Amino acid sequence: MLSTRTVLKENELYLVGDANYTVQSGESGFYRRDTRHLSAYRWLLDGEAPQPLVQHLRAPFWMSEQAGNANLGYTMHTGLTRDLTITAGGLQDHVRLKVYTPGHHQLRLELAADFVDMFEVRGWNTLEERVVHVTPTPGGVTFSYTARDGMENRTAVTCSPAGHWDGTAIVWEVVGDLDLTVTVQALQNSESGQPADPLALLTDYAQWQPPFTLPHSNDQRVLERSMQDLRSLLFHTDHGPFPAAGLPWFVAPFGRDSLIIAHLVLPYRPDIALGVVRYLAARQGVKHDPETLEQPGKILHEERTGELTRLNLTVFRPYYGSCDATPLFVWLVGELSRSRPELATELRPQWEAALKWMMEDGDPDQDLLIEYTPHEQGIRNQVWKDSGDSTFNEDGEDAEGNIAVVEVQGYAYAAYLAGAHLARVVGDNDHAQFYTDRARKLREKFQESFWWPERGYYAHALDGNKRPLKVLVSNPAHTLWTGIIPPEHAGAVVGAALSDELYSGWGLRTLGTQEPRYNPVSYHNGSVWPHDTAVFALGLERYGYEQEARRVARDLFDAALWADDARLPELFAGFAREDGPPVPYPAACHPQGWDAAIPLALAHLIAERIPVPEHEV
Repeated sequence: MLSTRTVLKENELYLVGDANYTVQSGESGFYRRDTRHLSAYRWLLDGEAPQPLVQHLRAPFWMSEQAGNANLGYTMHTGLTRDLTITAGGLQDHVRLKVYTPGHHQLRLELAADFVDMFEVRGWNTLEERVVHVTPTPGGVTFSYTARDGMENRTAVTCSPAGHWDGTAIVWEVVGDLDLTVTVQALQNSESGQPADPLALLTDYAQWQPPFTLPHSNDQRVLERSMQDLRSLLFHTDHGPFPAAGLPWFVAPFGRDSLIIAHLVLPYRPDIALGVVRYLAARQGVKHDPETLEQPGKILHEERTGELTRLNLTVFRPYYGSCDATPLFVWLVGELSRSRPELATELRPQWEAALKWMMEDGDPDQDLLIEYTPHEQGIRNQVWKDSGDSTFNEDGEDAEGNIAVVEVQGYAYAAYLAGAHLARVVGDNDHAQFYTDRARKLREKFQESFWWPERGYYAHALDGNKRPLKVLVSNPAHTLWTGIIPPEHAGAVVGAALSDELYSGWGLRTLGTQEPRYNPVSYHNGSVWPHDTAVFALGLERYGYEQEARRVARDLFDAALWADDARLPELFAGFAREDGPPVPYPAACHPQGWDAAIPLALAHLIAERIPVPEHEV
């Protein structure tokens, strides 16, 4: 795994590099969705890597660099200026070589392609060695591979002026200055490439400006980065914009991730929310499939397109292993319909099917609670804390059976109220009353089943025997966002959440410091996830705890300000805040969709008087 990772992205294409944007090891590569089209992309000047002097991320798809010869010392003899971009036209690298000391120089671009699947990059079992054909061309070189399902994959590298392919690199023998452009296109089947136009894409990015200005310039920088990252994460689909979950591991549609992103940015970017609900509605489950967990009305969890998935060697084609995406979907459609009532009719078959799933397949024992059963062939824990070791009791034993997790019931409560609103919009008052009653009954069941009076808090979940998992976790604090917690208990939840056991000073720990399995550098058992903390802040605001909400929002902005790029990561370690930055989590996505949305969602808590659009309730 790379110790320092750089990324550039546009739509389905993305570059993952080391600290110098070089592709040569680990997860680095030039990808199209789940397929790595280049496994090596490395410049050498006179046999050594150029020495970067400055690298500047002009936009999330554009890196500008000024470099010189290796071991530069006091005087540079050869300068190298680069503009590296990822656009619809592929990877484009504009390189200008300036010779300050006369002499002969050699410039090499080392290239290789392996066409592996992202799941193989992540450590899954690999297919037998792929046969990659390498074909020199007048302007460069083409790598090609026919996948086992017949898909033709090509990586076409063209250079102007042309260099010489020597078997491992394109080579230029340089006497004077050189101005060259390298273009790399990731193509499938009979596709032809599109032109690269980074200036046009930069113009599009200029439209993604924050809707307001914060009092402090550093905070404004965080907000501007948020807007830029939101734009960069988007897929351009037939249904509208749809955000990828995160780079580099999750450049794919995810139900839960996209829905939470859409909820967070809804007041300011309803176009994203519309794209999300329409895309997910088009892929809603229609049949029962025990392998992919598809069920009628259920919303997908993850959709992959790589070779392993196309060969049915993964379940992600798509996979429906989440119990929370479906209520989040209904809730979002309901919120959107407040300013777009026609959406209630457009998506009526989908939101009605989703509510039906919640009351039938989603509630297998018919006790009003949404549950999942661990899926050993897919995802064991089908909630946002989806690692295999995240759901356990106070003795450290994994939960089994039909598991009901606390925040999912909050999503369901919000979904039933949304369903009532949607039914009223379409003139179905009987179902509006039914869903209202269902929400009330669920809230009563929730309080009866999850309340943990000894801690003044809520249990993490109920296991298959309806025993509460009395473990101090962030989830109940997260649940404030949904409104299911009775107001008379909100104060106790806030107090527990802001205690030293759960609150690190940067945000909510996923697991309290005194609990079994606590580890500050673990994925879900002691780390801090900014999105988890952000929705807690929104929940605090919802229940009237404005001072606490502002404090939590301030802590997240402070964490972003410690990063050179002003970004929040997917997660960071759960060590207590001291006089320094938050401790990073090595494998975190960066940027990640949830965290790109956070500054926009919380900016009104950082500023004094920024109005939130009226349709955010």
